[in-house]
This record gives sequence, structure tokens and C-alpha cells, in this order.
Amino acid sequence: MKLSGYIVRALSCFLLLFATWNPAGYSYAAWVAGDDGSRLSLKVAVGVLLFIVYLIYLRIAWLALGALGVGISAAILLSGYMTLRHFGVFDGQAPFWTGYLVLTVAAITMAAGLCWAHFKRRVMGTSQVIYPPP
Repeated sequence: MKLSGYIVRALSCFLLLFATWNPAGYSYAAWVAGDDGSRLSLKVAVGVLLFIVYLIYLRIAWLALGALGVGISAAILLSGYMTLRHFGVFDGQAPFWTGYLVLTVAAITMAAGLCWAHFKRRVMGTSQVIYPPP
């Protein structure tokens, strides 16, 4: 897989998470919360579609990274944030930016899980096969 494949996967993770919820309020959660009773079937259809995509992405990421990989990835990203906050790059009292940070850490972790099998195959020459559950 080329660099463009990694970029597309990472952008799709960011799009999925930021389309579901974001601090700015332009998201699926804000759309459903501002329920005026119209377009209920469209809201349900979009919710089911988001749920299916989440199931696919999270299953691939979990199988590729495992609990340890997800924990290490999140710890590395959060320690980088704490370092930047210590040096005054981020304000610790700004909850608006903290919401974006949580979404960014989750998207990078999910993107790492989606790309890990391809990266592992390229570096080590081994493939990862996903078997269906029994």
C-alpha cells in the first residue's frame, strides 16, 4: 500500500469521528439532539450506517492492535499532549480544545489500527488474516 492509502484511511477515521460528534456542534449527535420531529427515518438510516462503519473500523483496529496496542498508542499520544501542555502550547483550562484532542487521539489510534496490518506486511513480510467468529 502506498502513502495515499494510509492518508485515505487516516482521513476516513477523522471524518467518521468528527462527523459523529465534535465540539463545534456540526455533527450527527447535534443533528439528532436538535430533534424537531422531521426526517426521523433519515436520521435513523444515518445512525445505522454510522454504527455499521464503527463496527467495521473498530473490529479491524482491535484485531490489528489488541488491547495492549490500543493502550500503548493512546498513552504515547496523550503523553505527547501532556508534554506540549507542560511547555505552554495547549491551555489546560480550555474544554473546547480538549474535546478536539480526545477526538484526534481516538482517530489516530483507530487509523493506526486500520493501517497496522499493511505496515506489518510491508516491513516484516507477514500477513494478518482475519477469521470470522465462530
